[in-house]
Amino acid sequence: MGQLCIIGAGPSGLMAAISAKSHHPELKVIILEGNDKIGKKLQLTGGGRCNVTANVDNEEIIKSVVKNGKFLYSALKEYNSHSIQDFFNREGCPLKIEDHNRVFPKSNKSEDIINILKRKLDTLGVIIKFNEKVIDIDISKSMIISNNQTFTYDYLIIATGGNSYRETGSDGSGYKLAKKFEHTITELLPAEVPLVSNDNFIKEKILQGLSFSNAELSIYQNGKAKEKITHDLIFTHFGISGPAVLQASFFVQNILKKEKTVNLTIDFLSSISWNRLEEFLSKNSFDTLATNFNLPKRLLDFIQRNSKNKNDSLMYLKKFPMTVYETRGFNSAFVTNGGINIKEVNPKTMHSKLVDNLSFCGEILDMNAHTGGYNITIAFVTGFVAGKYVK
Repeated sequence: MGQLCIIGAGPSGLMAAISAKSHHPELKVIILEGNDKIGKKLQLTGGGRCNVTANVDNEEIIKSVVKNGKFLYSALKEYNSHSIQDFFNREGCPLKIEDHNRVFPKSNKSEDIINILKRKLDTLGVIIKFNEKVIDIDISKSMIISNNQTFTYDYLIIATGGNSYRETGSDGSGYKLAKKFEHTITELLPAEVPLVSNDNFIKEKILQGLSFSNAELSIYQNGKAKEKITHDLIFTHFGISGPAVLQASFFVQNILKKEKTVNLTIDFLSSISWNRLEEFLSKNSFDTLATNFNLPKRLLDFIQRNSKNKNDSLMYLKKFPMTVYETRGFNSAFVTNGGINIKEVNPKTMHSKLVDNLSFCGEILDMNAHTGGYNITIAFVTGFVAGKYVK
């Protein structure tokens, strides 16, 4: 029959168990989870609503995976965003599509996603062992050593997550386990993470709490715009956050490897051209921007105080300057940039190329994507493939 042990009960580990038991019903499947419940990190995603995937085609998913997206080509032919949506709709959790193609449960409750996964595991007969923190693996004996007991395995899937949201159990311990099998871990950095600024208006909290929909954030290097991202953002007490900023953080960190600071500009009215805005202001007062373009008065007051003329005001509205010098780090990161070197993993099966009975899936792999359901999609897709081809 054989015994499969899966370390980690996040989305990738749960889907790996469901897939393995569905494709190989004779297998005994055991999930080892350090927490007292499954999906602890999954429960927090999407502001507690669980942005379970993105309603886009395979090419768009690969495009949104900012690091090593091409690794997913084969896996997405097996399982993709539409497969994920079909699964939850079929299992009794209806989904809905919101802005930016984000997919949520209609109930707006992440618990409903987790309950569907739990029920499916129970139906298939998957065994879940809670409060089992894996501390070592004896490779010669095919034995997993936890804080409570030991488990033998014929097949092993490591789905421990990365090094983000450490309080959920995604604490980087999986990397140590992978190293025991002589796998390479690439440089680890926080990804999809808020950015920190020391600009005076940030330190003085002048714009703190102001949020903007579909603002265009431009990232500069050597005076040239290297990337432009249009999404929502918010000013905070430390700098900026929101989807546009989280996506920008990948590119900002690459620049920070060479530079001490990174220059950004924000276009608060990305859908309004400079000429149209200039024409509007030639006929209307500056204050009317609040009602006509839904801009907060606190921003407009700040711009007026710092503008010498109308052209300055236009610049602030379309190219608002700010400087960032670091990220908020792993404690605030949604995912990890870095992990198992994908050159050591078979993209068609998620099998280790170094060890016959070992597979990986989810955030532990050296891949990361934009927020908006893409990282969870990676988890479900690689989990499904790892489970299907476990033997």
